[in-house]
Amino acid sequence: MNLRHRAAALVAAGAVATALAACSSSESARPEESAADDAALAAAEEAALAAAGGEELGGSVTMLGVLGGEELDAFLSVVAPFEDATGIEVRYEGTRDFAAVLQTRIDGGNPPDVVATPAIGEMAALAEQGALVDLRTVVDDAVLTANYPASMLETGTAGGELFGLYNTINLGGLIWYDPQRYDGPTDPASWDELQAWAAEKASEGEAPWCVGLESGAASGWPAADFIDEILLRQAGPEFHRAWREGTEPWTSPQVKAAYETYGEMIADGMVYGGTTTVLSTDFSQAANPMFAPEPGCYLLQQATFMGGIIADAFPDLEPGEDLDFFPAPDFSPEHPGISSFSGEILGQITDSPQAAALTRYLASTEAGTLIAATGRWLSPNVTVAADAYEDPFLRRAHEVLTSAEATYPLGNSLMPQSEVDAFWQSGLAFAQNPGDLDAILQGIEDARG
Repeated sequence: MNLRHRAAALVAAGAVATALAACSSSESARPEESAADDAALAAAEEAALAAAGGEELGGSVTMLGVLGGEELDAFLSVVAPFEDATGIEVRYEGTRDFAAVLQTRIDGGNPPDVVATPAIGEMAALAEQGALVDLRTVVDDAVLTANYPASMLETGTAGGELFGLYNTINLGGLIWYDPQRYDGPTDPASWDELQAWAAEKASEGEAPWCVGLESGAASGWPAADFIDEILLRQAGPEFHRAWREGTEPWTSPQVKAAYETYGEMIADGMVYGGTTTVLSTDFSQAANPMFAPEPGCYLLQQATFMGGIIADAFPDLEPGEDLDFFPAPDFSPEHPGISSFSGEILGQITDSPQAAALTRYLASTEAGTLIAATGRWLSPNVTVAADAYEDPFLRRAHEVLTSAEATYPLGNSLMPQSEVDAFWQSGLAFAQNPGDLDAILQGIEDARG
């Protein structure tokens, strides 16, 4: 695997697009204030002190990650109570070239104490090399079981050891729309019901779907992510796991069916501007025609981070009145109530008391509450109260996540980069030439080998 390539490509990927937009390579300065209230900050300090064994340990902990700018400021507001309570300085280094910096530090015998990255597959590879601490020796099993869905713990496990815990996440499979203009179902019983409305709209000469697949070196990932989502919810979690682990081929009927379902969504007349526009439109601008004086399309499928992108582009929109979302409905009655997620995972390299204390703190409900208060991310911690989210979209996404019958990671976040590249490219090739699907799938299967 090419860790450097993987992390660099993920910077462009939608699941982490907003988080990584302003990455830098300098060490952090402490923020001056937090969005959380005094009670939440006091509770976080208590949790931090407990995580340090009730002692002001002092010293420092180094953390390597991908955040920068306002995103980094938001994260530092989460760790500020930890520093206040424990006397431990958190020295965060954010870099666009995360993988290369990490490998250089490891090779040089000067690794960071803690790392946080969306490159989960490569974190698993580091764990298999023995480079990461088993977090079950750091965080109590009772805390892990109470605070995290089993599927998230499973994703962070390799060789029987817990190498990583999700720190921040995005919820996938959301359908964004303008309530002032969209006249279709907002609680459809099935994907077929939603697509029936879309087909009727298309028959009237209006494009129902807004789609953009352009994203620089990572172009095609929006298609790949949604095909991934469809496969998970259409073929079921067991097949999805076998597919992402390589024991079920890309050429299987289930994978082909997922592409064909996506193909119906982006067929002629179904998307704004047609195939040419879909291929040339940056994913971050795909929703723009929805808010034109005469709407060019009505629905956009994308994860939680899209709400912030749309709000930044159209600051006068009122949440719930001019912009809203509903979860994509079930794709199969055999696999109901499934949600997908992607996100950043936290791993520990050194076994110092300071690093262990920070890991325990970030796994706490109190730290998760501060992550929610930033208004930038979902906390993976299911014990965080919904009212910790001031952002209305994140609050609703939290409710969707915690009420889901099961939650699973998108498969392409756990694959080798060569396979991911082929998957992303397949989204472009399929949009252009859906009749070539068999050859496209064989090409990905060849890349897997």
